[in-house]
Amino acid sequence: MQTLLDNPAFQAAGAPFVSTLLLALVLRRFWPAGMGLAITAGFLLAAALIAGLNLQPLTSTRKIILSSVVLPLLVLVMGFFPRMRGADLWRWLPTVLLTAAAMWILWPVLQRQEGGAVILAATPVLLYTVVLSAGFVALASRQAPVDQAFNSVAAALLTLGLASGAVSLIAASALYSQLAFAVAASCGAMIVVGMLGSKGHWDACALHAASMPVILLAGAATVYAQLPELVLLCLALVPLFVVLPLPRPSRPWPQLIVMCLWSAVPVLPALWLAWRAAGPVSF
Repeated sequence: MQTLLDNPAFQAAGAPFVSTLLLALVLRRFWPAGMGLAITAGFLLAAALIAGLNLQPLTSTRKIILSSVVLPLLVLVMGFFPRMRGADLWRWLPTVLLTAAAMWILWPVLQRQEGGAVILAATPVLLYTVVLSAGFVALASRQAPVDQAFNSVAAALLTLGLASGAVSLIAASALYSQLAFAVAASCGAMIVVGMLGSKGHWDACALHAASMPVILLAGAATVYAQLPELVLLCLALVPLFVVLPLPRPSRPWPQLIVMCLWSAVPVLPALWLAWRAAGPVSF
């Protein structure tokens, strides 16, 4: 049993997929509005297996894990206040909170910089965080047929999770890579649940539970690993490529596959940039 728990593939894929799948099936029946918690639970389980849940010392990785758990919970709590749901603040507050979390994660590096170096170090990550978070909010809010709305968000989240894991691995951060792949596995489980039952729009909790960790991981990899900042520009285009007016099948599964393929187009230069910056690698 311990051998299985120590297996990186089980930690980053098997455990989050199965736990998210089972919990999402239960929540879909008893509390559909809380289905996003299944993604958070899958990510938290993977984080516990990969890095442990000790908060001290409070490293950048632990800050990412803590932010990825707390922020979606805040989004869920905000949903209990109808007046907030109808306000513009409700739509954009998660983006503001995520940007603040990114600043918190980068702060140990930024405080050692001087003058314009602080702006140069922080601006790419903060812009990436704002643009991608706002892009997912806009993607989830657009008017489209139910199947297309579900598949577009699902494809973007799945592609971004896999891409963030791949570029982090190339950038010599196996830990960030495993955590990003865990989010992708949890998204895959949510897709299976959605395909098995009646699909709907991704609620705010599920959307942010899936997008926030990978946004923070890729951003942090440019500072704490060897990931080039131009990679963030490529990854930020993923939601845009999902909504391009291109031919796509009408049946759900083929439509999802085609959307994933289109959303992977900007990932190719991201992989090349990460590989080029990493130089010779051992795999």
